[in-house]
Amino acid sequence: MPKPSGRRRHNAGKNRLSVCSFPNGGFVVLLTMQLKERKSCPLCRSESITLFKPGTIDPQSITSDDFKITDSNYGSLWTFYKCRKCRFVFFNPYVPDEDIVEFYAQLKDEEYGSEAEGRSKNFRTLLNRLKRLTPGNTLLDVGAAGGIFVNLAQTFGYEAEGIEPSEFLCAEATKHYGLSLFNGTVESFQREKPDAQYAVVTLLDIIEHLTDPAGFMQAVDALLAENGLLVIVTPDIDSLAARLMGKRWWHYRIAHINFFNLTSLRFLLDKFGYRIEMKKKYVWNFTLFYLLSRLFPGLKNEDKPETTLQKFLKKVHLKLPLFDSWEIYAKKSKTNKPYNS
Repeated sequence: MPKPSGRRRHNAGKNRLSVCSFPNGGFVVLLTMQLKERKSCPLCRSESITLFKPGTIDPQSITSDDFKITDSNYGSLWTFYKCRKCRFVFFNPYVPDEDIVEFYAQLKDEEYGSEAEGRSKNFRTLLNRLKRLTPGNTLLDVGAAGGIFVNLAQTFGYEAEGIEPSEFLCAEATKHYGLSLFNGTVESFQREKPDAQYAVVTLLDIIEHLTDPAGFMQAVDALLAENGLLVIVTPDIDSLAARLMGKRWWHYRIAHINFFNLTSLRFLLDKFGYRIEMKKKYVWNFTLFYLLSRLFPGLKNEDKPETTLQKFLKKVHLKLPLFDSWEIYAKKSKTNKPYNS
């Protein structure tokens, strides 16, 4: 990466973020702020918390690039604590949500769309299940990235919309699929569309990126119609893969700032009156090229013409039943009782 030629600063909430520009016209957002310490669990408010894993990163050196969906710096950990009551795992000290959002607003992830076919295979399976459970055809995808899922949902007959904080990814959705995603957050979306409600809201690999998932769920809950369906995909901190791989687990990266297991997911859903209709372990589909490039970044060779090997590897698709993420379908109802099965 070229060295910065200068730095311009702007405020994000009460804390300061720095934007470093580069001679080639690129930039990254740097974090310069005071972290805040938690004395209790942000999910259940219990003060019975304990150190889960010590951190391996310097929070003051992270940039917007570290929040890319395609980031492969696995084993990058914040300092994590675990709640003894609800089993939620969260970073502590923490970064305020407004600063996390700023990173996502500024990030550019050129690589994300290159794996559209593999990601579509993941999403087709989910949409086929959703069709059997859904009570209507309006759908809101929160954290829509480059619009792959929203575009596919429309081909399944849904009136699908999406919210995405990254201006770059919103532009990618328009460029490739003709979509007009809402560029912002759930909160800013609600301010602009205070009466909007949907039969389905999808949170696909979203809640592990949030400082306050309970506060976020409160905002999401207002967007979901009565008897609507909430879909969550998120890493499972209690999975065999997580336990065997330890700090090398591929879900340990800077953008992932908290983790759920089934107990803490049930706690969150029960808190807002949701009943789990179906739960599965998520199965990933990727090309062999994408997987190998995670391990050997030099394989990308981005500055040169595509090689015969690269073309071949991109044609080989693999299904990965890693069983290390939950896929949850939960129904909203005022009459729901706590889910205990």
